[in-house]
Amino acid sequence: MLTRNRFAAASLLVASICTPMGLAASSDASPATLLEDFVHYALTAQVEMAQANAEALLSSGLDAEQLAALVDDHPRMRDRLPVAIRWAREVPALEVVASSIESKVEQGRLDLARDGGRIDEAIEMLSGTRRSRMLAHDRLVEAGEYAVPPMLRRLADPNTSPDTRLGVTSTLPALGREAVLPLTVALPNVPEEQQIVIINTLADIGYPHAAAAIVEAGRGEGASDVVAAASARAVKRLGWEDVEAIDLAGLHVQAAEDYLREMEHLRSRPTIVPDSDGGAVEYQNIWQWDPHEGLVTLLVPSDLYWPVMAVRHADTARDLQRDNAIALAMFVAGNLRIENRLGDRDVTLPVPELERSPSFHATVHGPGVARDVLVMAIDQGDTEMARDALAALARTGGASSLLGGGDREPLTDALNYPDQRVRYDAALVVARAMPSHGFPGSHQVVPLLGSAVRGESGQQAVIVGGGESDRDSVADRLKAAGYQVAAAGASWQAVADSGKGGASDLVYLIADQSGELDTVEHLSDIGVPVIMVVPEGSLTEIRTALVGLPNVGVLKDGASDAAFTALIEALGLGKALSTSDQRYYAAEAVAALRDLAMSRPAGLDATEATTLLERAMATSSGPRQLMVAEVLALLDDDSAQRSLVNAALAASDEYQQISLLDLAAASVRRFGARVSSRQAADLRKFIAHARGDVADAAGRLYGALDRGDVTASVEASGS
Repeated sequence: MLTRNRFAAASLLVASICTPMGLAASSDASPATLLEDFVHYALTAQVEMAQANAEALLSSGLDAEQLAALVDDHPRMRDRLPVAIRWAREVPALEVVASSIESKVEQGRLDLARDGGRIDEAIEMLSGTRRSRMLAHDRLVEAGEYAVPPMLRRLADPNTSPDTRLGVTSTLPALGREAVLPLTVALPNVPEEQQIVIINTLADIGYPHAAAAIVEAGRGEGASDVVAAASARAVKRLGWEDVEAIDLAGLHVQAAEDYLREMEHLRSRPTIVPDSDGGAVEYQNIWQWDPHEGLVTLLVPSDLYWPVMAVRHADTARDLQRDNAIALAMFVAGNLRIENRLGDRDVTLPVPELERSPSFHATVHGPGVARDVLVMAIDQGDTEMARDALAALARTGGASSLLGGGDREPLTDALNYPDQRVRYDAALVVARAMPSHGFPGSHQVVPLLGSAVRGESGQQAVIVGGGESDRDSVADRLKAAGYQVAAAGASWQAVADSGKGGASDLVYLIADQSGELDTVEHLSDIGVPVIMVVPEGSLTEIRTALVGLPNVGVLKDGASDAAFTALIEALGLGKALSTSDQRYYAAEAVAALRDLAMSRPAGLDATEATTLLERAMATSSGPRQLMVAEVLALLDDDSAQRSLVNAALAASDEYQQISLLDLAAASVRRFGARVSSRQAADLRKFIAHARGDVADAAGRLYGALDRGDVTASVEASGS
């Protein structure tokens, strides 16, 4: 006798023999038959037949509502389909079609639930038998926010029976968070009796973002004592004890911030709308009140829903309290995010009409608003908004107004932001302001500018710790992930002494061999994300010690590349610069460093970029090389002058050589001779063979050195 496992294996073998390769589902089979066959073949592990029937079902022309009805009208199919889909999703050949069927069924169920006729029918059923009331309850809950307008209409209708009215009032709280927004919009526009129902319903639901509307209802002009009392009770149930002390503008500011943070409880299940490309777009409802129609909705794309709602609440807060700086910052931040996300889409948005651009509002109110917006952008990881805020700060902030003077300086955070563009933008803002004194993080500005001048294509990483072979292995892993290894050493000091660390995007710390396991406090000051590799036995201890340091990720020794990649993503590191970005930042950084070198503000020292500039000059040519050389000629640094001389003597293009010789001469005239004896000797030999304009330029450089002994060399050459 065959065992159960052997019998199952034999059955699968027979099925595979009896099923011809590529056998398709019957072309004249009904959708119900195709669905039954897909489930059957999936549950019996007949992959090809399951795939054929699934594809035929999806191409049968059945819409989502019809497919959902086909499933839900048969209890046996309702139970079996999820099991079949779970199995099919584990099979590569069936994963896509199974997911498509599942998504279509779920969407169909949602569409059916939101159908106006079914909702009205469910409301009528609230006064029926116990079974019909239960069915109506489930239908209305599934309909969610779409059930609110017809339910409120029935409450307002004097012909509604007491049983139906009771069913509506008892069912409304069961709709949960999806009912909050339409109810808060309706609250100030309905009669007192319905206001009481809505206030109590919102208190029962228990979401605090309803508080602003409830407080407004209790304090509104003409609010009765009954409504005011109900409002006070509801607000207390939502968590506020002293109702009279509530700052209504503050409630709207908090709501604006919550929407900017895109908190999940503030949205409903999306409405899916097909687009012109055959795909689908997710939308959210923004509810409004029409004097004639009552609650109406405007669908907006889900990505725009959040900033639109933030702007609406911030604008209300500003109306209530014109001097509220945070409300203003929220208003600006929301509009900037709308502008960034909207692109070229033609979408009607229910927000206050702006007579001027969001950028105007980001600048006209001064640098304080730009700083506040920058904090929000950094906290929410919104790179584009952070860049907008920095652009506004660049146009409004000076040496005395760049910083806010508080416990937290957003510019410091921006200089440590994961995205390289934000760090460069922040460094440029600081450099152009010419600060008269340093501040936390300002030591990063000049190295960042130097890094930008080099035009580095990828993100920079520093490896600390381990042996040489360990660091070589890590370097390969980092390069595969798109990082350039800027420096590597056995310790922090070794990296610093190498002079190659510069500004990095990531520190890879092999902590088990670096001798620096006691540097947890130091890790909090690094600024850029850190991957800390530790022995498996120390994993729990180190993770506990690093709690509260979000920029530090722990990886056990020997972890896979997949684990490394997942940790990189978890740390939220930004993307590498594009070629056009590299060119832009290189040009801007050169100009900023030139201005710093000429002005020499006390808060920044341009000579800190000398090493990076020297490398940039050595690896470039043409106009770019001359731009870098011009900055080096302004630096009071021995190495800078010597690099200029070396570059001039090595140049092969005549125009380039003359320009470099003159820049080297300018450095000598400005700071005195810093060249070595060997360089002076090389210059004499060069002059001995030089002719024309090149010889003139070399003579000017040598004359600036004031060595006075070149003539003999020239005469000895026969010139």
